[in-house]
Amino acid sequence: MEKPSLEIGNSNWAIKEGELLGYNRAGNDYLPIPITMTRASLGTRVNPEGLVEDVELLGSELVTNGDFENNVIGWNKFKSNATESWNAGGYLDFTKTGESGRLGSDVSLETNKTYKISVNVISLGGILDLHVGISDFESPYSGNSSSALAVGVNTIYLTYPGSALSKGVYLQSGGTNYYGLTASIGSISVKEATIDNLARVDYTDGTSSLLVEPLRTNIVPYSEDFTANEWSKTGAVVTPNQAISPDGTLNADLVELGTVNDRFADVISSPSGGTYTFTFYIKAKEGQSGNWTSYCIGDTSSSTVTFIDDSAWVRVSKTFIKTGAGNLIVYPAYRLNSNTIFDAYIWGAQLEEGSYATSYIPTDGGTVTRVQDQYSKTGISNLIGQTEGTFFIELSKPVLEPDSYYLISLNNAASNSDDNSVTIGFENSNDFFLRVQSNGTDAFYSNNFDALNVNTFYKIAVSYKSGQSLIYIDGSPITPNGGNLSNAFAFTATLDNLSFDFNGNNGLPFYGKVKQLQVFKTALTDDELTILTGTSGVHFFPSYGSMAAALTYTIE
Repeated sequence: MEKPSLEIGNSNWAIKEGELLGYNRAGNDYLPIPITMTRASLGTRVNPEGLVEDVELLGSELVTNGDFENNVIGWNKFKSNATESWNAGGYLDFTKTGESGRLGSDVSLETNKTYKISVNVISLGGILDLHVGISDFESPYSGNSSSALAVGVNTIYLTYPGSALSKGVYLQSGGTNYYGLTASIGSISVKEATIDNLARVDYTDGTSSLLVEPLRTNIVPYSEDFTANEWSKTGAVVTPNQAISPDGTLNADLVELGTVNDRFADVISSPSGGTYTFTFYIKAKEGQSGNWTSYCIGDTSSSTVTFIDDSAWVRVSKTFIKTGAGNLIVYPAYRLNSNTIFDAYIWGAQLEEGSYATSYIPTDGGTVTRVQDQYSKTGISNLIGQTEGTFFIELSKPVLEPDSYYLISLNNAASNSDDNSVTIGFENSNDFFLRVQSNGTDAFYSNNFDALNVNTFYKIAVSYKSGQSLIYIDGSPITPNGGNLSNAFAFTATLDNLSFDFNGNNGLPFYGKVKQLQVFKTALTDDELTILTGTSGVHFFPSYGSMAAALTYTIE
């Protein structure tokens, strides 16, 4: 078997700012080729260590002595009614007895750049504000940004609106009473952050795959702080920061329900009717296990009971339909009877409109939207066979929204259409969608398959050649239900674009996961397709390298 002319995935993932690196065949070598990625927002993934993390690129630390190692050098108090000292625990103790007292440090911020600000508050008496955008710590800059802090790690993303000058980050008491503040601060960090246009290679199932998701909004304002007033408690006792959460930090809250009907909830004011999915992470307190009940109540109600224990975090997920007007109430915990109660840690609540759960979107005081993932690469006509070729993808899908298609295609970028294209993807509820179209006419297509399993990977290949095309799925040939594989055809526009949609213009975009994608400039044979798409037995090889070794191919 020849080597592919274009390859992404298959353990060859490489990420850089704004682009995913694929590989194209050039002579005897594979050379990197950038695949364009677009998502104008922060996204999360499960990393190789199994932790939920933000996908971001961070610059160097801008704060001097932000970890307060042995002293408070670099931190300046302003006005005599503010005091600061370093204590034996390695923390900064800050006390403020008057209205104008502040504690701050100069940082260098640039116009319209985004910064990640993290403040670890060890203890707090009063209201503590973090301010950014002060030049002399005496009077506010016109672009001043302020955020109230809580005990624990506070993370804020700020796009600096001011001029490119040395500005400050400083602490001051907030609220209507500016006096009597006491706080211990473990660390303060300010780093330039790149969060847009970064691909997400996800390891949820223990292996790497490209995560592609639609636009979704988490409408739970406080997804990690269940002590916030937004969460109403009826008999429930919530203690913050009692366990290591799925993101690897000490920020999971302990929930204790003492009697029947104890509960706590978030009331979402009058969202539109539709299908919603509510999720959160939960783990039993040490030494406990049992059933845990959560409720989602809108105009209709539903509940889920999940058996959990203290061995691992579980993400509980419930999809339900809200009809008409009225509030929507979600209860992460509701004690229905004496048999469904034990103490547990919770973290990462998410309520999103849609029929399935997507990756976690953290919030801290308001709703947050993660923009749709988009992938494409144009100008690659030399990597795509124009009269014959093979398009191979290993992919899985989430639950499809009603009447939807999730497609990946080779097409002509200039036409913004699928008149000349090779397409692989999913249609409606459970079907694959495979098609070759030339000059607006189907050479063949197939969407007649048995029901597919959600979140299960399948290997699909379309070998296209006028008069003798082939389709293989997981090592077996497929007969199309539309057109005929022996049909003659010829593309009337150059195939020069790979896009995670059907036409290169974000029509019918693909959502799901992709482990690998390969493009060949020739039509592969039955034997080659059996090997390429096999999942077990003598024809199965987990990687190109293992296949080459088994078949004594030479890798140059």
